[in-house]
Amino acid sequence: MSVVIDAQSRSAALAEVNATQVLDNLYAPLEKLALTPGWIDRKEPILRKEPKGFYPPWHWRYAECKQALDAAGRLVDTKFADRRNLVLRNPVEGNNFATTRTFVNAYQMILPGEKARSHRHAPHALRVILDSKGAYSTVDGEKTLMETGDVVLTPGWSWHGHGHDGDEPAYWLDGLDVPLTQLLEPMFFEEHPQGFVDVDVLTEVSPMRFTWSSIQSRTEKAAKDPEGYFGRRVRLEAPTMPTIGIYVERLEAGAKTRRYRSSANAVFCPIVGSGISRIGGATFDWARGDCFTGPTWNWIEHEARTDTILFTMTDEFLMRFAHYYRFEGAQ
Repeated sequence: MSVVIDAQSRSAALAEVNATQVLDNLYAPLEKLALTPGWIDRKEPILRKEPKGFYPPWHWRYAECKQALDAAGRLVDTKFADRRNLVLRNPVEGNNFATTRTFVNAYQMILPGEKARSHRHAPHALRVILDSKGAYSTVDGEKTLMETGDVVLTPGWSWHGHGHDGDEPAYWLDGLDVPLTQLLEPMFFEEHPQGFVDVDVLTEVSPMRFTWSSIQSRTEKAAKDPEGYFGRRVRLEAPTMPTIGIYVERLEAGAKTRRYRSSANAVFCPIVGSGISRIGGATFDWARGDCFTGPTWNWIEHEARTDTILFTMTDEFLMRFAHYYRFEGAQ
């Protein structure tokens, strides 16, 4: 809520400023003028020698969240199908919904026969499909399947919805740049006037869908990282979603990555596999479908217990565009 300072109040404050002979007496009238001195000490300084992450590393277990979604499936009416999701809120003080500073993630479920109404919004979005047979996505009139292991994109301001023609509940992990959009403030949201977008074409090959088979093939053919920070890693191209970088990497059982940290925020999800990650001061023992975070400037290393394909969403390329990106590897 803004406060309007009238002319009389400004004049009185300026008179105090001009009459002040003691520095300590200057601060009160400056505050009345909506000014703050640049030379004072602050609890949270304006500049820092290096990043201080306000969002700690955190870990959510898919098996637990799936049980909670099943409960929601019994209790939440189908007319709310597009909202049957559980947001992964990092429990930092004052945070209402964000998973990291720039991203929000959620586990979502849709029951057989349901259709989610179409809408569009400014934030970019993606889905990592964890368990699904027969579910589908529609993006700007294009209908594509959402099968287990797929990564599906929804660029900002694209009409999108989803439905399910299969026999078993479908589950996936959502990822959006909503916190970044809220920070920059260009948030727009609109429901489709007809409720559901018309399907113009049904396709199996789409730039909006990276199939599980293509992910497996590409990571199998990928070269090893010569410095050892990552597994055999490939980038999933999403040029219409420049704020979200997407990687998948293959880690064979027993593989351990070299420790690194960067100024980017990252969210990880093993599409298959299990292992341990050490991020900052936390150790996460993860399994398929889990979600865990690597906030900015935290040391990160992964160790695969079984053969793993690890999905990563990151704001690295946004940081690079702004010339904020830094990377440091352990010696």
